[in-house]
Amino acid sequence: MHKARIVIIEDEFFAAEHVKDLVNSLGFWVVGVYHSGEDFLKNTQWNFDAAIVDIFLSEKLNGLDVARKLKEHKKPFVFLTANQDSITLREAAHLQPVSYISKPFKTNDVAAALEIIAHKLPKMLEVRGANGVEQLNPNDIIFIKSDGVYIELHTVNGMVVQRKLLKDIMDQLPDFFIRVHRSYLVNVNYIGQRSSSHLIVKGKEIPVSRGFRENLLLL
Repeated sequence: MHKARIVIIEDEFFAAEHVKDLVNSLGFWVVGVYHSGEDFLKNTQWNFDAAIVDIFLSEKLNGLDVARKLKEHKKPFVFLTANQDSITLREAAHLQPVSYISKPFKTNDVAAALEIIAHKLPKMLEVRGANGVEQLNPNDIIFIKSDGVYIELHTVNGMVVQRKLLKDIMDQLPDFFIRVHRSYLVNVNYIGQRSSSHLIVKGKEIPVSRGFRENLLLL
């Protein structure tokens, strides 16, 4: 199973370190710890699989605000809470977290939440690289470009070329990939600017053809 990459957004330093230790000990990978929603949104590159978020962050942005941004980027998340305020929990429920973890944390509660996250992760792709067949996380693919009988998979770590048609890989990809051109598939989580004729995806301009414009209307 893919070792899921987790970020923790928790304003209490010792609580954040405790959760980090638990997550790592359970076989997952903490790739970032942030002590405010502002810090997270300013510095994240969105190259993680899921987030653990304290509902009651102490700065201007609370955990509900952060969760809304996570939903925009289609990232699953778990809420941390020591407060049972019914109004806040009702608002939190509308954001559809994967689970809740109550403070003080119990290992079994953290483990259960992470297992739910693991089952929600997209299936890994098998690609042929310099070292033979390798596993590629679809979350790491920014866009895919067709070039004849080859495709270029542009990822956060570089480019991978495969002898395959674009239509053959489409069925293997999760639903956060859309076709915007006969030669391009794009991961919607990396879309920055967009217009009727092109997208800016991680600084790269991707053409949008007339026949596929309607796909953007679904975002």
